[in-house]
Amino acid sequence: MNKAPPSGLIEHAKQRSLMVFNKLKSAINEIEVEIDANEGIYPYNGGKISQAELCRRAKINQVTLSTAAHRNTTRPMVEEWLTRIHNATISGRKSVRRAVTDRAEEWKSHHQAIAENYRIAELEMLDMRKNLRRLENENTALRDRLASYENSKILTPNFSKK
Repeated sequence: MNKAPPSGLIEHAKQRSLMVFNKLKSAINEIEVEIDANEGIYPYNGGKISQAELCRRAKINQVTLSTAAHRNTTRPMVEEWLTRIHNATISGRKSVRRAVTDRAEEWKSHHQAIAENYRIAELEMLDMRKNLRRLENENTALRDRLASYENSKILTPNFSKK
């Protein structure tokens, strides 16, 4: 009894395989977006991307890639992507931790430089306010002095605002 499987069964199997492929592609796209957003570091699983992690993200069982339907099609695509992504990203717990620490130190130094510049600008502003008060007082004194000469016969220029 060597009967061919019913066409409906074949169609269903093709749809399942396509669904697995689409889930994997979707997970790959999400992971690539996350890596780009985190400057070359995968933000989950300690920075390690593996076939198991990809399958977990795609919500499929890792054994699925070992079945006859995927062994020669989907699995080589996944392995090629993993090789490419490992070459393009920082991976491994120690490497990721070192990269994150280096970035944190860099941001810390940027923050300190900004804080220092802010303190300098604040001191300059206080100095300028002090200078402004001194000049305003001097201006008031000169105006008062000029006003005292108003009834005298000395000709003075008119500095009043129009």
